[in-house]
Amino acid sequence: MPLPVLKLDDLGFDQLVADATALIPLYDPEWTNYNPSDPGITLVELFAYFTEMVLYRLDQVTDESKQQFLKLLGITLEDGEELASGISRGAKQFSECYRAVTAEDYQLLARQSLLDIPGIQSTYPDLAVRTLCLINTDMENGTGRDKEAFGHVSVVLVLQTANQQDLRRDMTEIKQQVKAFLEKSKLLTTRVHVVEPDYRDVVIEMTVAAGNQSIGSIVNDSIVQFLDPVNGGERGQGWLPGRKLYASDLYHLVEGIAGIDHVTSVNLDSPDLLPFQLFKLKDLKIEVEA
Repeated sequence: MPLPVLKLDDLGFDQLVADATALIPLYDPEWTNYNPSDPGITLVELFAYFTEMVLYRLDQVTDESKQQFLKLLGITLEDGEELASGISRGAKQFSECYRAVTAEDYQLLARQSLLDIPGIQSTYPDLAVRTLCLINTDMENGTGRDKEAFGHVSVVLVLQTANQQDLRRDMTEIKQQVKAFLEKSKLLTTRVHVVEPDYRDVVIEMTVAAGNQSIGSIVNDSIVQFLDPVNGGERGQGWLPGRKLYASDLYHLVEGIAGIDHVTSVNLDSPDLLPFQLFKLKDLKIEVEA
């Protein structure tokens, strides 16, 4: 059974005239003559007539029209190819990102190119990847730290794996390959820099009241996860660059854990972050008291 042809808009001449006339008091309260002999009403009816024709054409999307739309996307049907297949190719191609223009483009393409490096996923099967992009910033040479570096884009690769030692050894080559890919995708005058994160240490000492002494490990894991640069933060998408950590964040997090009566005290050594910096948990001590 063929699918019914959708009617994209069912407004007719009478409804268009009525809608336009209803707006007259809003834009011109002194216009009170709505008779057909009024020149303004004549123009309203004329534009309603043209609009009705446009709406009619909108509902008549023929196969020939669809092929012309595909040509606008640079897609021509191959010999024997069905129109539905061409439309599917066009929709897929239209949604693919292959040029780096916005910060989101750089982040997406940097992630894709990193994961496409031969052997990286087999060498680091647990690799967690997060990419950040800073516009008008040169983190490679430091000129974007205290002032804008116009035309420069810095892509930060935030990577985590159980084998961090080997990963650090391979980071130079990884950055070079990602940068080479982005160089082919960037706008002509853009200068791309691929760098590692700029971390700042955080030290936390916390005392909580709970009936179960073993709950300290749960509190520890919750804080570690919350500050994780890849999967942490309030939305689980990584800690926001430049966002300061407050004691209230820890109170809210820990007191939401089942079994915790309350947080007795928090000693937090958390530096202010620049917009491109992230936290790295240096030391965490949890004490549980009855």
